[in-house]
Amino acid sequence: MIRTRWACAAVSILASTALVGCSQGGSDGPASGRSTLSVSLMDAPVDGVTAVHVRITSMWIKPTGGPAVELPLVKDPLDVNLLALTDTNAAILLDNASIEAGSYEWLAMDIAAVPGERDSYVLTETGAEEEIETDLRVPSGRLRLVSGFDVPPNEAVRLLFDWDMRQGLVYPPGQGQYLLKPAFRMLDVTAYGVLQGTIAATTVGTSLDPAVNHCATDDVDLDVGNIVYVFTGSAAPNDIDGTRGPIAAGEATYTPNGYVYRTLIDPGVYTVVFTCEGGNDDPESVDDISFLNSSGTTNPITNTGNATSVDF
Repeated sequence: MIRTRWACAAVSILASTALVGCSQGGSDGPASGRSTLSVSLMDAPVDGVTAVHVRITSMWIKPTGGPAVELPLVKDPLDVNLLALTDTNAAILLDNASIEAGSYEWLAMDIAAVPGERDSYVLTETGAEEEIETDLRVPSGRLRLVSGFDVPPNEAVRLLFDWDMRQGLVYPPGQGQYLLKPAFRMLDVTAYGVLQGTIAATTVGTSLDPAVNHCATDDVDLDVGNIVYVFTGSAAPNDIDGTRGPIAAGEATYTPNGYVYRTLIDPGVYTVVFTCEGGNDDPESVDDISFLNSSGTTNPITNTGNATSVDF
């Protein structure tokens, strides 16, 4: 869920394993009426690929009514494997970059994806490399992280973005390349929560016969496609199809005691459902995905650091 306006610019960067919000001026904030901006990036994983490498070459911020301003990356260029990023080891893109207080139209980053060059690419499960092509709707290679926000004076603004690869990485038919799209969720760390839980091994089953196990699809690996979808409010679950879908999708990973998942989330009431057919959910099309607990289970996330467990 992306907030286009916020009072305290209270979103986060991950420092070690702790999330921190914005400073209210004083010794922790910038001087002379200017503010600072820090940005970090994590990723919600996706099936079918083992790595998504992107080369970030620059970041830009666009003041309302003025030209875009380039911001200093912590490293130029900055190469990251999105599938290796979590809430405990997010990649730091900007670290206390000095900016003017005021109203901004957008924050964006440029990604190098030149055909034939090993700058941004995908590793498939077979180990083959696929060149990432930036979304045709941003032919310049610039992806917008967030639009429409205000920065008060003397604030240390810290932003954490979750780049959902289930919606942001697609493989259009006939193109022979992956397409990288903006699909960012921004978290408010003054009041974030943790949604976590387990999926019993018996829920996924062991049989590879679709006649007796609905989790046995075209894939022979029952560990693939086990996803927890999170919808705002009391909602009827549906697939990801480019126009609608969950605000977050957490992959359930196998352990000897069953499958476990964990995701950060803003306070609120949500519908939390599980599907073992996430591997068949094409973000560019409407798919018939079945959900466990299809009527929805609402669960309040109320406090910073509060953990809510939903098991299946």
